[in-house]
Amino acid sequence: MNVKDTRGEVLDQLNKLLTRNHDAEKGYQEAAENVKDTELKSLFLAQSRQRGEFAAELDREIRSLGGESDNGTSLAADLHRAWINIKSTFASDDDKATVQECQRGDKDALENYNSVLQETDLVASTRELLLRQKQSIDSAHASMARLALVV
Repeated sequence: MNVKDTRGEVLDQLNKLLTRNHDAEKGYQEAAENVKDTELKSLFLAQSRQRGEFAAELDREIRSLGGESDNGTSLAADLHRAWINIKSTFASDDDKATVQECQRGDKDALENYNSVLQETDLVASTRELLLRQKQSIDSAHASMARLALVV
């Protein structure tokens, strides 16, 4: 395992997660605006707010480590691909397809978190923060998987 241990590499990885959370916040917001089911709308809005909170936590962590936060959403394909298909999903007017896209976005986010946790030498407080956020994303992913079966 190649452990990234320089301060710059750690900050870069945290900024990637920050961008991922901005992407998810926006993606869930778009999903909420485009579903018909009011319960799904509420769920997506809650997920959007949570990802906004995660972004704020990561922003604070980056600053506490002496870094500068990238507060935009990504244009890079590897970070944005989880949400890029949502617009085409909305065109189909299909709540199930929207849930599936959110599920896919969460799956990609989990992969990003796992990568950072496994490949980056993090201080304990940062590791705990990421583990807590990852657990919440994992729970959301499982919820989306269950919903995709019944919507």
